[in-house]
Amino acid sequence: MKLRGWQKLLSAVVSVVLLISLTLGLSGCSTTKNTETTGTSTTTQSSQVSFGKTVIAYAGGTCEAPVFAAYQEGFFAKEGLDVQLVQMDFDELKTGLATGKVDAAQANFAWFKPIEQGMDVKLTAGIHTGCIKAVAPANSGIKTIADLKGKTIGVDAIGGGPMIALSIALRAVGLDPQKDVQWRAYPGPQLDQAIANGEIQAYMTWDPFPTMDVMNNNYTTLLDIGKDDPFANEYCCFVGVNGDLVKNNPAKAAAITRAILEGATWVGQNPQQAAQLESDNNYVSGDIAMNAAMLASYTWNPGVLQAENNIKWYISELKAQGILDASTNEDTLYNTIFGQVILDYNGK
Repeated sequence: MKLRGWQKLLSAVVSVVLLISLTLGLSGCSTTKNTETTGTSTTTQSSQVSFGKTVIAYAGGTCEAPVFAAYQEGFFAKEGLDVQLVQMDFDELKTGLATGKVDAAQANFAWFKPIEQGMDVKLTAGIHTGCIKAVAPANSGIKTIADLKGKTIGVDAIGGGPMIALSIALRAVGLDPQKDVQWRAYPGPQLDQAIANGEIQAYMTWDPFPTMDVMNNNYTTLLDIGKDDPFANEYCCFVGVNGDLVKNNPAKAAAITRAILEGATWVGQNPQQAAQLESDNNYVSGDIAMNAAMLASYTWNPGVLQAENNIKWYISELKAQGILDASTNEDTLYNTIFGQVILDYNGK
């Protein structure tokens, strides 16, 4: 009887030891599986962690491919983001982002003035260079930026990104953007007709319209901000995140930023696939081959460090143009515009 009692006790002890060993072993496996590399740092995350519903807005431009890629290729999901993509026009998009109805979208340097005026949006990283061009018909006699003196120029919006960029180029060749040229605003599809009607002699706007006219109608490229100085190394597009989100949930803002930058890297490596993805999911209209050519022509070098320098440069240029208030402190505005949610992306 005593022997059988000791046998039962020994059996119980062995069972407990095995149970503890099994539990520790499973815990070790779980920790290993949940280690992920994000950006330039390695972090350990629970597979159950999720930032929940996230609204990302887009306008429908070819160069918004990183947002579409982040959604379709699973980069948002990898970051724990349950993303809803919503198409909006530019004004609706900016309003939604400022009020928090939209969490993030692709932004550009034309947003600096609204941010100066109180729009609560932070730029957290740079996405790519390029996507805005100035063009003129081959028979117009306009071959250079200097030839625009005395001409009427079409843009997408007075005070918008294309007008700002061309004004910088005009100043660089000694022309006054307010006195030496005239500006008229048209929707992109109407610019060709405005030229045909003699209402404008050249225009500067977002792709695809200028690239289409260069490829199909033999237009002359006067300025390509993806290649020409002083814009060649300046981002045209940034990650824009709602200001309250950056302040109150910086981890979610960081996850959004990383996902879009990863999307940008993927697009740079796969422009043809990116154009196909845009078409297959009805994000962008137009010819797939042309959209692929445009995406391939941009410089996809997403990062944070360069974005910081670019933001400072744009602030200085916008102030010199009189777009920003003369009383605005450049350092203060920089701190208002830039949101530090990740230190860098792949060392950039």
